[in-house]
Amino acid sequence: MTSGTSDLVGRRFRVRGLLGSGGTASVYEAFDVEAGGLVALKMLHPHLATVPGARAAFLREAERARRVEHPGIPRVIAIGDDPADAIWTAWTFAPGATLAEIVRTEGPLPLPRATRVIELVLDALDAVHRAGLVHRDVSASNVLVHRDAAGEVSGASVIDFGLADVVGRTTRAGDVLLGAEQDRGRGESRIVGNPSYASPEQLRGDPVGVAGDLYQVGGLLHVALVGEPPFVRPRTEDTVRAHLSSVPPTVSVRVPGVPAALDRVVVRALLKNPDDRFASAAEMRAALVAATAGPPRASVSPVRPDPPPPPASPAATRVLAAHEPVRATRVGSSPVLWALLAGAAVLVGALVFALVPRGGPVEARDAEVAPTASVAPSVPASSAPSAATVAPVTETAPARVGVPEVAGLTLDEARAILAAAGLRVAPPLSSDDPRPAGTVLALTPAPGEQVPPGTAVALTVASGFTVIPDVRGRGADEAQYTVASAGLEIALRRVPTTAASPGTVMDAEPPVGTRVQRGARVTLVLAGDPATPVPTASPSPSRPTPTPTPEPTP
Repeated sequence: MTSGTSDLVGRRFRVRGLLGSGGTASVYEAFDVEAGGLVALKMLHPHLATVPGARAAFLREAERARRVEHPGIPRVIAIGDDPADAIWTAWTFAPGATLAEIVRTEGPLPLPRATRVIELVLDALDAVHRAGLVHRDVSASNVLVHRDAAGEVSGASVIDFGLADVVGRTTRAGDVLLGAEQDRGRGESRIVGNPSYASPEQLRGDPVGVAGDLYQVGGLLHVALVGEPPFVRPRTEDTVRAHLSSVPPTVSVRVPGVPAALDRVVVRALLKNPDDRFASAAEMRAALVAATAGPPRASVSPVRPDPPPPPASPAATRVLAAHEPVRATRVGSSPVLWALLAGAAVLVGALVFALVPRGGPVEARDAEVAPTASVAPSVPASSAPSAATVAPVTETAPARVGVPEVAGLTLDEARAILAAAGLRVAPPLSSDDPRPAGTVLALTPAPGEQVPPGTAVALTVASGFTVIPDVRGRGADEAQYTVASAGLEIALRRVPTTAASPGTVMDAEPPVGTRVQRGARVTLVLAGDPATPVPTASPSPSRPTPTPTPEPTP
Protein backbone atom coordinates (compact mmCIF):
# COMPACT_ATOMS: atom_id res chain seq x y z
CA MET A 1 0.00 0.00 0.00
CA THR A 2 1.13 3.57 -0.45
CA SER A 3 1.02 4.53 3.23
CA GLY A 4 0.38 2.98 6.60
CA THR A 5 -3.05 4.54 6.86
CA SER A 6 -4.36 4.45 3.29
CA ASP A 7 -6.29 1.49 1.93
CA LEU A 8 -5.67 2.57 -1.67
CA VAL A 9 -3.21 0.86 -3.98
CA GLY A 10 -1.25 3.50 -5.85
CA ARG A 11 -3.34 6.14 -4.05
CA ARG A 12 -6.10 5.31 -6.50
CA PHE A 13 -7.50 1.75 -6.32
CA ARG A 14 -9.54 0.30 -3.47
CA VAL A 15 -9.52 -3.53 -3.45
CA ARG A 16 -13.01 -5.04 -3.22
CA GLY A 17 -12.41 -8.77 -3.70
CA LEU A 18 -10.31 -11.51 -5.25
CA LEU A 19 -10.94 -12.49 -8.87
CA GLY A 20 -8.29 -15.18 -9.21
CA SER A 21 -4.76 -16.20 -8.41
CA GLY A 22 -1.95 -17.92 -10.28
CA GLY A 23 1.65 -18.90 -9.86
CA THR A 24 3.04 -15.38 -10.22
CA ALA A 25 0.25 -12.95 -9.33
CA SER A 26 -3.20 -12.44 -7.86
CA VAL A 27 -5.95 -10.47 -9.60
CA TYR A 28 -8.36 -8.36 -7.56
CA GLU A 29 -11.54 -6.49 -8.30
CA ALA A 30 -10.86 -2.89 -7.35
CA PHE A 31 -12.60 0.46 -7.53
CA ASP A 32 -10.90 3.37 -9.24
CA VAL A 33 -11.55 6.33 -6.92
CA GLU A 34 -9.94 8.73 -9.37
CA ALA A 35 -11.86 7.90 -12.55
CA GLY A 36 -14.73 5.84 -11.16
CA GLY A 37 -15.66 2.31 -12.12
CA LEU A 38 -14.20 -1.13 -11.54
CA VAL A 39 -10.78 -2.34 -12.65
CA ALA A 40 -8.91 -5.62 -12.55
CA LEU A 41 -5.85 -5.07 -10.36
CA LYS A 42 -3.05 -7.58 -10.92
CA MET A 43 -0.42 -7.74 -8.17
CA LEU A 44 2.85 -9.65 -8.23
CA HIS A 45 3.18 -12.12 -5.36
CA PRO A 46 5.31 -10.49 -2.65
CA HIS A 47 7.79 -13.37 -2.46
CA LEU A 48 8.59 -12.93 -6.16
CA ALA A 49 9.40 -9.26 -5.73
CA THR A 50 12.75 -10.33 -4.30
CA VAL A 51 13.64 -12.46 -7.32
CA PRO A 52 16.15 -10.52 -9.45
CA GLY A 53 14.49 -9.27 -12.61
CA ALA A 54 11.00 -10.42 -11.59
CA ARG A 55 9.68 -6.88 -11.33
CA ALA A 56 10.67 -6.04 -14.90
CA ALA A 57 9.36 -9.36 -16.20
CA PHE A 58 5.98 -8.79 -14.52
CA LEU A 59 5.63 -5.28 -15.89
CA ARG A 60 6.65 -6.46 -19.36
CA GLU A 61 3.24 -8.18 -19.65
CA ALA A 62 1.48 -4.82 -19.52
CA GLU A 63 3.88 -3.27 -22.00
CA ARG A 64 3.16 -6.05 -24.50
CA ALA A 65 -0.59 -5.84 -24.00
CA ARG A 66 -0.49 -2.10 -24.68
CA ARG A 67 0.48 -2.91 -28.26
CA VAL A 68 -2.95 -4.47 -28.89
CA GLU A 69 -6.14 -2.49 -29.41
CA HIS A 70 -9.27 -4.62 -29.50
CA PRO A 71 -12.54 -4.77 -27.51
CA GLY A 72 -11.73 -8.37 -26.63
CA ILE A 73 -8.38 -7.49 -25.04
CA PRO A 74 -8.45 -5.65 -21.66
CA ARG A 75 -6.71 -2.29 -21.78
CA VAL A 76 -3.92 -1.29 -19.41
CA ILE A 77 -5.01 1.67 -17.29
CA ALA A 78 -2.05 2.22 -14.98
CA ILE A 79 1.17 0.61 -13.77
CA GLY A 80 2.67 0.66 -10.29
CA ASP A 81 6.43 0.27 -10.06
CA ASP A 82 7.41 1.74 -6.71
CA PRO A 83 10.09 -0.32 -4.92
CA ALA A 84 8.54 0.68 -1.59
CA ASP A 85 5.09 -0.45 -2.70
CA ALA A 86 3.38 -3.46 -4.21
CA ILE A 87 4.10 -4.13 -7.88
CA TRP A 88 0.83 -3.94 -9.80
CA THR A 89 -0.90 -3.30 -13.10
CA ALA A 90 -4.48 -2.06 -13.50
CA TRP A 91 -6.65 -3.22 -16.41
CA THR A 92 -10.12 -2.44 -17.68
CA PHE A 93 -12.62 -4.66 -15.94
CA ALA A 94 -14.17 -7.34 -18.15
CA PRO A 95 -17.45 -8.69 -16.76
CA GLY A 96 -18.48 -12.32 -16.97
CA ALA A 97 -17.18 -15.73 -15.97
CA THR A 98 -14.31 -17.73 -17.41
CA LEU A 99 -15.12 -20.46 -19.88
CA ALA A 100 -13.62 -22.91 -17.39
CA GLU A 101 -16.09 -21.81 -14.70
CA ILE A 102 -19.05 -22.04 -17.07
CA VAL A 103 -18.15 -25.54 -18.26
CA ARG A 104 -17.47 -26.69 -14.71
CA THR A 105 -20.81 -25.44 -13.33
CA GLU A 106 -23.10 -25.75 -16.36
CA GLY A 107 -21.46 -28.33 -18.61
CA PRO A 108 -20.52 -28.00 -22.29
CA LEU A 109 -21.99 -25.12 -24.25
CA PRO A 110 -24.65 -25.59 -26.94
CA LEU A 111 -23.12 -25.61 -30.40
CA PRO A 112 -24.14 -22.03 -31.42
CA ARG A 113 -22.84 -20.53 -28.16
CA ALA A 114 -19.63 -22.54 -28.21
CA THR A 115 -18.76 -21.49 -31.75
CA ARG A 116 -19.69 -17.87 -31.00
CA VAL A 117 -17.24 -17.77 -28.10
CA ILE A 118 -14.47 -19.18 -30.29
CA GLU A 119 -15.24 -16.70 -33.08
CA LEU A 120 -14.80 -13.83 -30.61
CA VAL A 121 -11.59 -15.34 -29.26
CA LEU A 122 -10.21 -15.63 -32.80
CA ASP A 123 -11.16 -12.01 -33.49
CA ALA A 124 -9.17 -10.91 -30.44
CA LEU A 125 -6.20 -13.13 -31.27
CA ASP A 126 -6.14 -11.77 -34.80
CA ALA A 127 -5.47 -8.33 -33.29
CA VAL A 128 -2.78 -9.83 -31.04
CA HIS A 129 -1.06 -11.46 -34.00
CA ARG A 130 -1.26 -8.31 -36.11
CA ALA A 131 0.63 -6.56 -33.32
CA GLY A 132 3.46 -9.08 -33.77
CA LEU A 133 2.67 -11.03 -30.60
CA VAL A 134 1.55 -14.54 -29.72
CA HIS A 135 -0.41 -15.21 -26.52
CA ARG A 136 0.92 -18.75 -25.84
CA ASP A 137 -1.52 -19.36 -22.96
CA VAL A 138 -4.97 -19.54 -24.56
CA SER A 139 -7.02 -21.68 -22.19
CA ALA A 140 -10.52 -21.90 -20.75
CA SER A 141 -9.28 -20.09 -17.63
CA ASN A 142 -8.02 -17.17 -19.71
CA VAL A 143 -11.22 -16.52 -21.66
CA LEU A 144 -13.95 -14.44 -20.04
CA VAL A 145 -17.42 -14.93 -21.52
CA HIS A 146 -19.97 -12.14 -21.33
CA ARG A 147 -23.64 -13.17 -21.50
CA ASP A 148 -26.90 -11.24 -21.64
CA ALA A 149 -29.97 -11.84 -19.49
CA ALA A 150 -31.12 -14.65 -21.81
CA GLY A 151 -27.78 -16.43 -21.48
CA GLU A 152 -26.68 -15.65 -25.03
CA VAL A 153 -23.04 -14.82 -25.64
CA SER A 154 -22.61 -11.05 -25.99
CA GLY A 155 -18.84 -10.85 -25.86
CA ALA A 156 -15.60 -12.51 -24.85
CA SER A 157 -12.23 -11.31 -23.60
CA VAL A 158 -8.83 -12.95 -23.80
CA ILE A 159 -6.91 -12.21 -20.60
CA ASP A 160 -3.53 -12.90 -18.98
CA PHE A 161 -0.62 -11.92 -21.20
CA GLY A 162 1.90 -13.38 -18.78
CA LEU A 163 3.32 -15.75 -21.41
CA ALA A 164 2.81 -13.44 -24.39
CA ASP A 165 5.86 -12.61 -26.45
CA VAL A 166 6.90 -11.68 -29.94
CA VAL A 167 6.39 -14.30 -32.61
CA GLY A 168 9.08 -16.96 -32.85
CA ARG A 169 10.43 -17.16 -29.31
CA THR A 170 10.42 -20.24 -27.09
CA THR A 171 8.72 -20.66 -23.71
CA ARG A 172 11.72 -22.07 -21.90
CA ALA A 173 11.83 -20.94 -18.29
CA GLY A 174 15.01 -18.96 -18.75
CA ASP A 175 12.83 -15.90 -18.16
CA VAL A 176 13.17 -15.11 -14.46
CA LEU A 177 9.42 -14.78 -14.00
CA LEU A 178 8.35 -17.68 -16.20
CA GLY A 179 10.80 -19.86 -14.36
CA ALA A 180 9.97 -18.63 -10.88
CA GLU A 181 7.73 -21.62 -10.22
CA GLN A 182 10.37 -24.21 -11.05
CA ASP A 183 12.16 -25.98 -8.22
CA ARG A 184 14.82 -23.79 -6.70
CA GLY A 185 18.31 -25.13 -7.24
CA ARG A 186 17.51 -27.02 -10.43
CA GLY A 187 19.75 -25.73 -13.13
CA GLU A 188 17.78 -26.89 -16.13
CA SER A 189 15.56 -24.62 -18.19
CA ARG A 190 12.09 -26.09 -18.25
CA ILE A 191 9.22 -25.52 -20.63
CA VAL A 192 6.49 -23.20 -19.35
CA GLY A 193 2.89 -23.59 -20.47
CA ASN A 194 -0.45 -25.17 -19.71
CA PRO A 195 -0.01 -28.89 -20.45
CA SER A 196 -3.70 -29.28 -21.32
CA TYR A 197 -3.45 -26.78 -24.19
CA ALA A 198 0.21 -26.33 -25.12
CA SER A 199 1.15 -27.02 -28.73
CA PRO A 200 3.71 -29.70 -29.62
CA GLU A 201 6.29 -27.08 -30.58
CA GLN A 202 5.78 -25.26 -27.29
CA LEU A 203 6.24 -28.51 -25.34
CA ARG A 204 9.41 -29.33 -27.29
CA GLY A 205 10.87 -25.93 -26.52
CA ASP A 206 10.79 -24.85 -30.15
CA PRO A 207 9.91 -21.31 -31.28
CA VAL A 208 6.17 -20.61 -31.04
CA GLY A 209 4.28 -18.70 -33.71
CA VAL A 210 0.70 -17.93 -34.65
CA ALA A 211 -0.02 -21.61 -35.30
CA GLY A 212 0.74 -22.34 -31.65
CA ASP A 213 -2.09 -20.05 -30.53
CA LEU A 214 -4.45 -21.63 -33.06
CA TYR A 215 -3.57 -25.09 -31.70
CA GLN A 216 -4.69 -23.87 -28.29
CA VAL A 217 -7.90 -22.47 -29.78
CA GLY A 218 -8.58 -25.94 -31.20
CA GLY A 219 -8.29 -27.28 -27.66
CA LEU A 220 -10.51 -24.47 -26.42
CA LEU A 221 -13.20 -25.37 -28.95
CA HIS A 222 -12.99 -29.00 -27.80
CA VAL A 223 -13.52 -27.85 -24.19
CA ALA A 224 -16.51 -25.70 -25.12
CA LEU A 225 -18.22 -28.55 -27.01
CA VAL A 226 -17.15 -31.63 -25.03
CA GLY A 227 -16.46 -30.22 -21.58
CA GLU A 228 -12.78 -31.20 -21.35
CA PRO A 229 -9.50 -30.63 -23.22
CA PRO A 230 -8.68 -32.88 -26.18
CA PHE A 231 -5.93 -35.00 -24.62
CA VAL A 232 -7.04 -35.80 -21.07
CA ARG A 233 -4.76 -38.43 -19.52
CA PRO A 234 -4.19 -39.69 -15.94
CA ARG A 235 -0.72 -38.14 -15.69
CA THR A 236 0.75 -34.91 -17.00
CA GLU A 237 3.50 -36.88 -18.72
CA ASP A 238 0.87 -38.86 -20.62
CA THR A 239 -0.93 -35.66 -21.61
CA VAL A 240 2.28 -34.18 -22.98
CA ARG A 241 3.02 -37.39 -24.88
CA ALA A 242 -0.48 -37.30 -26.40
CA HIS A 243 0.03 -33.71 -27.59
CA LEU A 244 3.23 -34.82 -29.27
CA SER A 245 2.04 -38.00 -30.94
CA SER A 246 -1.69 -38.82 -30.61
CA VAL A 247 -4.18 -38.29 -33.42
CA PRO A 248 -6.55 -35.36 -32.72
CA PRO A 249 -9.94 -36.53 -31.39
CA THR A 250 -13.19 -36.21 -33.33
CA VAL A 251 -15.74 -34.12 -31.45
CA SER A 252 -18.82 -35.73 -33.03
CA VAL A 253 -17.88 -39.06 -31.43
CA ARG A 254 -18.60 -37.46 -28.06
CA VAL A 255 -21.26 -34.96 -29.13
CA PRO A 256 -23.75 -36.36 -31.66
CA GLY A 257 -25.00 -33.78 -34.11
CA VAL A 258 -21.74 -31.90 -34.53
CA PRO A 259 -21.29 -31.44 -38.29
CA ALA A 260 -18.40 -33.17 -39.99
CA ALA A 261 -17.13 -29.80 -41.21
CA LEU A 262 -16.71 -28.69 -37.60
CA ASP A 263 -14.86 -31.92 -36.81
CA ARG A 264 -12.45 -31.00 -39.58
CA VAL A 265 -11.87 -27.53 -38.10
CA VAL A 266 -10.96 -28.99 -34.70
CA VAL A 267 -8.71 -31.67 -36.15
CA ARG A 268 -6.89 -29.25 -38.45
CA ALA A 269 -6.24 -26.86 -35.57
CA LEU A 270 -4.77 -29.74 -33.52
CA LEU A 271 -2.45 -31.17 -36.16
CA LYS A 272 1.11 -31.77 -34.98
CA ASN A 273 2.88 -29.87 -37.76
CA PRO A 274 2.31 -26.09 -37.45
CA ASP A 275 2.42 -25.76 -41.25
CA ASP A 276 -0.62 -28.05 -41.53
CA ARG A 277 -2.81 -25.86 -39.32
CA PHE A 278 -4.66 -22.69 -40.27
CA ALA A 279 -2.44 -19.89 -41.49
CA SER A 280 -4.15 -17.18 -39.44
CA ALA A 281 -6.84 -16.56 -36.86
CA ALA A 282 -8.96 -14.96 -39.57
CA GLU A 283 -8.71 -18.08 -41.74
CA MET A 284 -9.68 -20.33 -38.84
CA ARG A 285 -12.61 -18.07 -37.97
CA ALA A 286 -13.85 -18.15 -41.57
CA ALA A 287 -13.63 -21.96 -41.58
CA LEU A 288 -15.51 -22.11 -38.28
CA VAL A 289 -18.29 -19.87 -39.56
CA ALA A 290 -18.53 -21.86 -42.79
CA ALA A 291 -18.67 -25.16 -40.88
CA THR A 292 -21.66 -24.08 -38.82
CA ALA A 293 -23.55 -21.94 -41.33
CA GLY A 294 -25.86 -24.75 -42.44
CA PRO A 295 -26.04 -24.49 -46.26
CA PRO A 296 -23.49 -26.45 -48.33
CA ARG A 297 -20.13 -24.73 -48.57
CA ALA A 298 -18.04 -24.14 -51.69
CA SER A 299 -16.26 -27.44 -51.28
CA VAL A 300 -19.49 -29.42 -51.36
CA SER A 301 -20.74 -30.19 -54.87
CA PRO A 302 -24.50 -30.18 -55.49
CA VAL A 303 -26.09 -33.61 -55.69
CA ARG A 304 -26.70 -34.71 -59.28
CA PRO A 305 -27.94 -37.99 -60.77
CA ASP A 306 -25.23 -40.48 -61.63
CA PRO A 307 -24.21 -40.03 -65.30
CA PRO A 308 -24.97 -42.88 -67.68
CA PRO A 309 -22.15 -45.32 -68.43
CA PRO A 310 -19.89 -44.08 -71.25
CA PRO A 311 -20.25 -45.74 -74.65
CA ALA A 312 -17.79 -48.36 -75.72
CA SER A 313 -14.66 -46.88 -77.24
CA PRO A 314 -11.35 -48.21 -78.52
CA ALA A 315 -9.60 -46.91 -75.41
CA ALA A 316 -12.01 -48.69 -73.09
CA THR A 317 -11.68 -51.86 -75.09
CA ARG A 318 -7.90 -51.77 -74.82
CA VAL A 319 -8.09 -51.53 -71.07
CA LEU A 320 -10.11 -54.75 -70.99
CA ALA A 321 -8.20 -56.46 -73.79
CA ALA A 322 -7.22 -59.40 -71.62
CA HIS A 323 -10.89 -60.40 -71.34
CA GLU A 324 -11.88 -59.90 -74.97
CA PRO A 325 -11.81 -63.58 -76.08
CA VAL A 326 -14.08 -64.68 -73.24
CA ARG A 327 -16.50 -61.78 -73.70
CA ALA A 328 -16.74 -62.28 -77.48
CA THR A 329 -17.40 -66.02 -77.13
CA ARG A 330 -20.13 -65.51 -74.56
CA VAL A 331 -21.93 -62.78 -76.43
CA GLY A 332 -21.79 -64.65 -79.72
CA SER A 333 -23.03 -67.94 -78.23
CA SER A 334 -25.93 -66.57 -76.17
CA PRO A 335 -29.10 -65.68 -78.09
CA VAL A 336 -30.76 -64.96 -74.72
CA LEU A 337 -28.20 -62.25 -74.00
CA TRP A 338 -28.78 -60.72 -77.45
CA ALA A 339 -32.47 -60.60 -76.72
CA LEU A 340 -31.84 -58.88 -73.39
CA LEU A 341 -29.60 -56.32 -75.05
CA ALA A 342 -32.25 -55.59 -77.64
CA GLY A 343 -34.84 -55.07 -74.93
CA ALA A 344 -32.49 -52.77 -73.03
CA ALA A 345 -31.98 -50.74 -76.19
CA VAL A 346 -35.73 -50.27 -76.49
CA LEU A 347 -35.95 -49.00 -72.92
CA VAL A 348 -32.95 -46.69 -73.36
CA GLY A 349 -34.49 -45.23 -76.49
CA ALA A 350 -37.72 -44.56 -74.66
CA LEU A 351 -35.80 -42.93 -71.81
CA VAL A 352 -33.88 -40.70 -74.21
CA PHE A 353 -37.14 -39.65 -75.85
CA ALA A 354 -38.58 -38.76 -72.46
CA LEU A 355 -35.58 -36.79 -71.15
CA VAL A 356 -34.43 -34.81 -74.18
CA PRO A 357 -36.27 -31.44 -74.37
CA ARG A 358 -38.73 -31.18 -77.26
CA GLY A 359 -39.22 -27.55 -78.17
CA GLY A 360 -39.28 -26.23 -74.60
CA PRO A 361 -39.10 -27.17 -70.93
CA VAL A 362 -40.34 -30.62 -70.04
CA GLU A 363 -42.96 -30.48 -67.31
CA ALA A 364 -43.53 -33.26 -64.81
CA ARG A 365 -46.61 -34.55 -66.59
CA ASP A 366 -44.64 -34.90 -69.86
CA ALA A 367 -42.13 -37.14 -68.12
CA GLU A 368 -44.92 -39.30 -66.78
CA VAL A 369 -46.49 -40.04 -70.20
CA ALA A 370 -43.23 -40.31 -72.13
CA PRO A 371 -42.72 -44.05 -71.51
CA THR A 372 -45.99 -44.77 -73.39
CA ALA A 373 -44.85 -43.04 -76.56
CA SER A 374 -45.14 -45.25 -79.63
CA VAL A 375 -41.66 -44.27 -80.78
CA ALA A 376 -40.04 -47.02 -78.72
CA PRO A 377 -40.62 -49.87 -81.25
CA SER A 378 -38.90 -47.82 -83.96
CA VAL A 379 -35.55 -48.18 -82.18
CA PRO A 380 -33.65 -51.05 -83.85
CA ALA A 381 -32.12 -53.67 -81.60
CA SER A 382 -28.72 -53.06 -83.15
CA SER A 383 -28.63 -49.49 -81.82
CA ALA A 384 -27.76 -50.37 -78.20
CA PRO A 385 -24.72 -48.08 -78.20
CA SER A 386 -27.11 -45.13 -78.69
CA ALA A 387 -27.11 -44.83 -74.90
CA ALA A 388 -24.42 -42.23 -75.55
CA THR A 389 -27.18 -39.83 -76.59
CA VAL A 390 -28.07 -39.39 -72.88
CA ALA A 391 -24.89 -37.33 -72.39
CA PRO A 392 -26.58 -33.97 -73.17
CA VAL A 393 -28.67 -34.41 -69.98
CA THR A 394 -25.63 -33.82 -67.76
CA GLU A 395 -24.21 -31.13 -70.00
CA THR A 396 -27.35 -29.01 -69.74
CA ALA A 397 -26.88 -28.53 -65.96
CA PRO A 398 -24.65 -25.43 -65.59
CA ALA A 399 -21.70 -25.66 -63.18
CA ARG A 400 -22.27 -23.83 -59.91
CA VAL A 401 -20.05 -22.95 -56.97
CA GLY A 402 -20.81 -22.18 -53.35
CA VAL A 403 -20.13 -18.67 -52.08
CA PRO A 404 -17.42 -18.99 -49.39
CA GLU A 405 -17.75 -17.27 -46.01
CA VAL A 406 -15.41 -14.28 -45.88
CA ALA A 407 -17.04 -12.13 -43.19
CA GLY A 408 -14.48 -11.05 -40.62
CA LEU A 409 -11.58 -11.16 -43.07
CA THR A 410 -9.79 -8.18 -44.55
CA LEU A 411 -10.85 -6.99 -47.98
CA ASP A 412 -7.67 -8.32 -49.58
CA GLU A 413 -8.10 -11.73 -47.93
CA ALA A 414 -11.73 -11.89 -49.05
CA ARG A 415 -10.82 -11.00 -52.63
CA ALA A 416 -8.23 -13.76 -52.75
CA ILE A 417 -10.63 -16.40 -51.41
CA LEU A 418 -13.46 -15.37 -53.73
CA ALA A 419 -11.14 -15.32 -56.74
CA ALA A 420 -9.94 -18.82 -55.86
CA ALA A 421 -13.58 -19.92 -55.86
CA GLY A 422 -14.05 -18.51 -59.38
CA LEU A 423 -16.09 -15.48 -58.30
CA ARG A 424 -15.69 -11.77 -58.95
CA VAL A 425 -15.84 -8.96 -56.37
CA ALA A 426 -18.10 -6.00 -57.02
CA PRO A 427 -16.99 -2.54 -55.85
CA PRO A 428 -17.32 -2.78 -52.05
CA LEU A 429 -19.74 -0.74 -49.97
CA SER A 430 -18.73 0.74 -46.62
CA SER A 431 -20.60 0.83 -43.34
CA ASP A 432 -19.79 2.26 -39.92
CA ASP A 433 -18.73 -0.48 -37.52
CA PRO A 434 -16.46 -0.96 -34.49
CA ARG A 435 -14.19 -3.33 -36.41
CA PRO A 436 -11.00 -2.14 -38.15
CA ALA A 437 -11.36 -0.37 -41.48
CA GLY A 438 -11.59 -2.77 -44.40
CA THR A 439 -12.98 -5.68 -42.38
CA VAL A 440 -15.67 -7.54 -44.34
CA LEU A 441 -19.00 -7.23 -42.52
CA ALA A 442 -21.43 -8.90 -44.94
CA LEU A 443 -21.69 -10.25 -48.46
CA THR A 444 -24.31 -10.86 -51.12
CA PRO A 445 -25.08 -13.54 -52.33
CA ALA A 446 -25.12 -15.14 -48.90
CA PRO A 447 -22.40 -17.61 -47.88
CA GLY A 448 -23.21 -21.13 -49.03
CA GLU A 449 -25.49 -20.04 -51.85
CA GLN A 450 -24.83 -21.90 -55.11
CA VAL A 451 -24.13 -19.46 -57.96
CA PRO A 452 -22.67 -19.66 -61.50
CA PRO A 453 -18.91 -19.16 -61.80
CA GLY A 454 -17.98 -15.54 -62.40
CA THR A 455 -20.84 -14.18 -60.30
CA ALA A 456 -20.03 -10.80 -58.74
CA VAL A 457 -20.14 -10.84 -54.94
CA ALA A 458 -21.00 -7.55 -53.24
CA LEU A 459 -19.02 -6.96 -50.04
CA THR A 460 -19.80 -4.53 -47.24
CA VAL A 461 -16.69 -3.47 -45.33
CA ALA A 462 -16.05 -1.43 -42.20
CA SER A 463 -15.50 2.24 -42.95
CA GLY A 464 -13.15 2.90 -40.05
CA PHE A 465 -15.78 5.07 -38.39
CA THR A 466 -18.24 4.23 -35.64
CA VAL A 467 -21.02 5.91 -33.70
CA ILE A 468 -20.81 6.78 -30.02
CA PRO A 469 -23.39 4.53 -28.32
CA ASP A 470 -26.03 5.93 -26.00
CA VAL A 471 -24.99 4.84 -22.51
CA ARG A 472 -26.74 7.59 -20.58
CA GLY A 473 -28.37 6.31 -17.43
CA ARG A 474 -26.13 3.24 -17.22
CA GLY A 475 -23.58 2.40 -14.56
CA ALA A 476 -19.94 3.24 -15.19
CA ASP A 477 -18.81 -0.39 -15.64
CA GLU A 478 -21.48 -1.32 -18.17
CA ALA A 479 -21.02 1.95 -20.04
CA GLN A 480 -17.26 1.52 -20.32
CA TYR A 481 -17.63 -1.99 -21.70
CA THR A 482 -20.22 -0.83 -24.25
CA VAL A 483 -18.11 2.10 -25.42
CA ALA A 484 -14.95 -0.02 -25.60
CA SER A 485 -16.85 -2.61 -27.64
CA ALA A 486 -17.65 0.17 -30.10
CA GLY A 487 -13.92 0.50 -30.76
CA LEU A 488 -13.46 3.71 -28.79
CA GLU A 489 -11.05 4.92 -26.11
CA ILE A 490 -12.55 6.03 -22.81
CA ALA A 491 -11.93 8.86 -20.38
CA LEU A 492 -14.04 9.54 -17.30
CA ARG A 493 -15.04 12.82 -15.69
CA ARG A 494 -17.12 13.17 -12.54
CA VAL A 495 -19.47 16.06 -11.93
CA PRO A 496 -20.97 16.63 -8.48
CA THR A 497 -24.74 16.47 -8.75
CA THR A 498 -27.90 15.38 -7.01
CA ALA A 499 -29.73 14.69 -10.28
CA ALA A 500 -28.44 11.10 -10.60
CA SER A 501 -26.96 8.34 -8.49
CA PRO A 502 -23.17 8.50 -8.11
CA GLY A 503 -21.43 6.57 -10.90
CA THR A 504 -24.31 6.94 -13.38
CA VAL A 505 -23.43 8.18 -16.87
CA MET A 506 -25.11 11.52 -17.50
CA ASP A 507 -23.61 12.43 -20.85
CA ALA A 508 -20.77 11.84 -23.28
CA GLU A 509 -18.34 14.16 -25.01
CA PRO A 510 -18.65 14.20 -28.02
CA PRO A 511 -22.42 13.64 -27.66
CA VAL A 512 -23.96 10.21 -28.09
CA GLY A 513 -24.81 9.42 -31.71
CA THR A 514 -21.81 11.34 -33.05
CA ARG A 515 -19.94 9.65 -35.89
CA VAL A 516 -16.27 9.46 -34.99
CA GLN A 517 -13.20 7.62 -36.21
CA ARG A 518 -12.58 4.23 -34.66
CA GLY A 519 -10.21 4.59 -31.72
CA ALA A 520 -11.34 8.13 -30.90
CA ARG A 521 -11.45 9.13 -27.24
CA VAL A 522 -14.86 9.56 -25.64
CA THR A 523 -15.28 11.21 -22.26
CA LEU A 524 -18.09 9.79 -20.15
CA VAL A 525 -19.53 12.32 -17.74
CA LEU A 526 -20.43 10.53 -14.51
CA ALA A 527 -22.56 11.69 -11.64
CA GLY A 528 -20.35 12.34 -8.64
CA ASP A 529 -21.18 12.82 -5.02
CA PRO A 530 -22.97 16.10 -4.44
CA ALA A 531 -20.71 18.83 -3.23
CA THR A 532 -20.85 19.28 0.53
CA PRO A 533 -21.68 22.89 1.32
CA VAL A 534 -19.00 24.58 3.40
CA PRO A 535 -20.60 26.35 6.35
CA THR A 536 -20.00 30.09 6.30
CA ALA A 537 -18.78 31.53 9.60
CA SER A 538 -21.19 34.06 11.14
CA PRO A 539 -19.64 37.51 11.36
CA SER A 540 -18.87 38.69 14.87
CA PRO A 541 -20.81 41.77 16.01
CA SER A 542 -18.82 44.88 15.35
CA ARG A 543 -17.38 46.68 18.32
CA PRO A 544 -16.64 50.36 18.33
CA THR A 545 -12.99 51.08 18.24
CA PRO A 546 -12.12 53.01 21.36
CA THR A 547 -10.78 56.43 20.63
CA PRO A 548 -7.89 57.35 22.86
CA THR A 549 -8.63 60.33 25.10
CA PRO A 550 -6.08 63.04 24.61
CA GLU A 551 -4.19 63.87 27.74
CA PRO A 552 -4.65 67.42 28.99
CA THR A 553 -1.87 69.77 28.17
CA PRO A 554 -0.12 70.92 31.28
